[in-house]
Amino acid sequence: MRTLKRHILVMGFILCTCVNVYAANSGSQSLFPKSLGMTGEIVGKNVNIRNHPDVHADVIEKVSHKPVQVVGKNHEWYKVLTQNGEGWVYNTYIEVQREELIPYAKVKGEELVEYGLQFLGTPYVWGGNNLTGGVDCSGFTQQVFGAFDIDISRVSYMQALDGKEVSKNELRTGDLIFFDTTGINNGQISHVGIYMGDDKFIHSESTRGVTVSNLSSGYYTRNYVKAIRVL
Repeated sequence: MRTLKRHILVMGFILCTCVNVYAANSGSQSLFPKSLGMTGEIVGKNVNIRNHPDVHADVIEKVSHKPVQVVGKNHEWYKVLTQNGEGWVYNTYIEVQREELIPYAKVKGEELVEYGLQFLGTPYVWGGNNLTGGVDCSGFTQQVFGAFDIDISRVSYMQALDGKEVSKNELRTGDLIFFDTTGINNGQISHVGIYMGDDKFIHSESTRGVTVSNLSSGYYTRNYVKAIRVL
């Protein structure tokens, strides 16, 4: 019995050590506690830590050759904990061990898009606010953002004033993009969608309902007006 207890204690110690060091998933249980993460090393001088995994994002801190705790990754970026909170470092400037064990960390825009994709095929209804019964373009965007407790205006031309304008070449997943679909593009906003990344966006279109379209298609290239960042 004493031998069995010693074995249990040893196994418990090993498992606790793994929880504190490594990242892995087993079913619904994560072995990568967000509060701890995995130690990484900044390998450059005056390396930018940004508030979003994007080279155009604001710099919240600069660090040189110091350890940081890595709590996630998003494509080519690592999410780290610093004295000033959470931030993102481009993977070139940080060294980690067992990179394959670091879990993917979604940003809010990705969560919005993922939620919106559940409603592909919902019919277009002018003035509609029902994500399953029928929505128009601005009803769709308002309801998707509202699901994350983010309030935006009801109509597209007002939504275009709800955030900071960003250039087309700086678009991020979750940005609102606006079009003039009245016939000739005079900059009059009449349609809105949510940018998904990879030159695509999701929107409620008058003939197909909620669908995904290509931003670089001729029609949407001609009628593009502006983009707004609410997040």
